[in-house]
Amino acid sequence: MNEPTVQIALPAFSRSMKTLSVLLGGLWIVAALVSRAPDPGSAPDPMGPFTALVLIPSRVAHGEVWRLITHPLLHDPASIQSLIMTVLTLWFFGGAMEARWGLRRLLTTMAVASVVSALVVIAVGAVFTPFWTQRAYGPAAATAMLAAAWGMSEGSRPTSFMGVVTLTGRQFTALTAVLVGLGFFLARSPASVLALVGLLVGAVLGNVPVGRPPRARKDSGPKLRVIKGGVDPRDLPN
Repeated sequence: MNEPTVQIALPAFSRSMKTLSVLLGGLWIVAALVSRAPDPGSAPDPMGPFTALVLIPSRVAHGEVWRLITHPLLHDPASIQSLIMTVLTLWFFGGAMEARWGLRRLLTTMAVASVVSALVVIAVGAVFTPFWTQRAYGPAAATAMLAAAWGMSEGSRPTSFMGVVTLTGRQFTALTAVLVGLGFFLARSPASVLALVGLLVGAVLGNVPVGRPPRARKDSGPKLRVIKGGVDPRDLPN
């Protein structure tokens, strides 16, 4: 029996995903306003004071561990393209995964994907020297995780994207993996590693069941007994 086709046009934009998008957009605006040259005549630092929050493996190794959790909150202040892609991912896939996982599990998984991918970048940097001092920032790990997890949770159910192309969930995840892998081989940058690891996390967690149904609570009252032909004398008051 064929699975029914799901049409994706303009899905609902959940309140939590809107709030997260506003937060990321606000940080992008502030970073764009405050980025400036640290000294007259020197080249401008695109991140300005937000440089202290980006992922730099060598700095994390020297104790600046907060970078593991702050780097996904930032976008390139010189370009809005990355921010737009993040908001679209939260809109199209974040709300759907929130409905399946719940907000707590969704945010926890996004954070885990970001931290795990950052640790992988640091491990690669320890071997591949150019990565050791390069910067990486942006929620590439979290957004790639969302796309892969959504696809894996859809499984073999076909989905029509804007009426243009119809793919099953697993086909969508495979296509996303091809694009992320291609980006990795072309860029070979810390940011491409973040996306690749995030996608792998999503592909794994997208197959994990949501959870067991809650167990029925045991009745704390006396057990009922049905007696044919009358009332059990033991139940009569003394």
